[in-house]
Amino acid sequence: MTRTSFAAALLALAIAGAPVLSAPASAETSSTTERKEEQKQRDKEHKQFNREIQYRRVVGPNVLPIGPFSISVFVKGQPLEARLRVAIEAKDVQAKTALDAQKWAVNGIVYPLAVKLYEQGRPNREQIELFKMEAQTQLSERYPDVIQGVYIESLF
Repeated sequence: MTRTSFAAALLALAIAGAPVLSAPASAETSSTTERKEEQKQRDKEHKQFNREIQYRRVVGPNVLPIGPFSISVFVKGQPLEARLRVAIEAKDVQAKTALDAQKWAVNGIVYPLAVKLYEQGRPNREQIELFKMEAQTQLSERYPDVIQGVYIESLF
């Protein structure tokens, strides 16, 4: 008899429109949506963080991108993996076209300097400046009156 009265009470609640067993389901749904929103926010933060880490130097339309060079060396017995992109600014569009035609020769000049940059480990500011000066000097010797500047586009 108690079963029938309990069933009648549930039926009365259902007819009245009161949620009977949906309370845990709604709590589960709200926690799922909260988790999804938190995950979205974390993804946005991670994306923004990754965007800020990547250093890019934009110099203009007469720039020839070189690389990325993947460098793998051992420093004091420990492996070091690095990536480097270099941007070479030419004096004008014709000079950039000439450099682009000689891209393999330019890579042959810049790549050994890039490996040398990482010989003692991760480079500091002085080593980076020295790399840029050496690269500009060697490229200017090979291609006089063509090179205006050498920049590091990205360094990982």
